Formats: sequence, structure tokens, C-alpha cells
Amino acid sequence: MRRAAIGASAVLALSVALLPWFALDAYEPNGWEATWWARAALGAALANIVLLRLRRDRAAAAAAAVALAFTVVRVAAPPDFGFGFDGLKVPVERQAGCWVALAASLLALLASSSLVWSRPEAAVPPPPEASSAAAAP
Repeated sequence: MRRAAIGASAVLALSVALLPWFALDAYEPNGWEATWWARAALGAALANIVLLRLRRDRAAAAAAAVALAFTVVRVAAPPDFGFGFDGLKVPVERQAGCWVALAASLLALLASSSLVWSRPEAAVPPPPEASSAAAAP
């Protein structure tokens, strides 16, 4: 599950940087160019990866939840790209990048949370294995 969570967070980060999130006529910005919410989601995804590598599962699950929240906010309410004044409605369409990010952030949260749920609260990490030279009489 750890690898799935890391992979999903990486997909989220890459979708912010590489894939178009919205379309305003011919303008199709990626998540980084389109909104600060996507940039924050990328930061939370990178934090999730680092925390998972450090085996800080609870903090990683929290970072994944933050990434999902930032992604949901921007998918639910597309940006107006500065044209939303005096009630003017600008047709902004969602593109593949925001949907990939939404799916990846949800998968990252589920996988990160499963690491927390699958481990008992009072679990003590196993002691390091002794080398064969120390174990021999």
C-alpha cells in the first residue's frame, strides 16, 4: 500500500505540472498555471511522498487529505481567470488533468489511510535483526 500511495501522489504532482486542467477557448493551462489551489495540492502530494518514505503514516494521511481537499475545491469551482466581474460568466471547461488529479488524490488518501488503519495503535517496531556473526556462539 505504501508504494500505491507514493505512486498516486506522484501522479497527482505530475498532473499538476504536465496536464491541462481547464480550457478557456484555446487557452489550456496546466494546474500550476491555472490556480494556486493546484500548486498547494502539489505541495501536499510531495509532502505525502516524503512522509511515506519516512514512515510517518499518520502525517502522510493528513497530507493526502489536504491534497484531496485542495483538488476538490478547484475541481468543484473552476477559476474565472480574472474575467468574473459584473456577473459576466466565462465558459471554463474542465480538462483531463483535473480529473486525473482528483482520482490520484483520492487513491493517495485511501492508500495512506489504509497504512494507518492496518497498524495497531500500540505496535512497537520490530527490533533490528542481529548479524550472523553476533548470533553465533
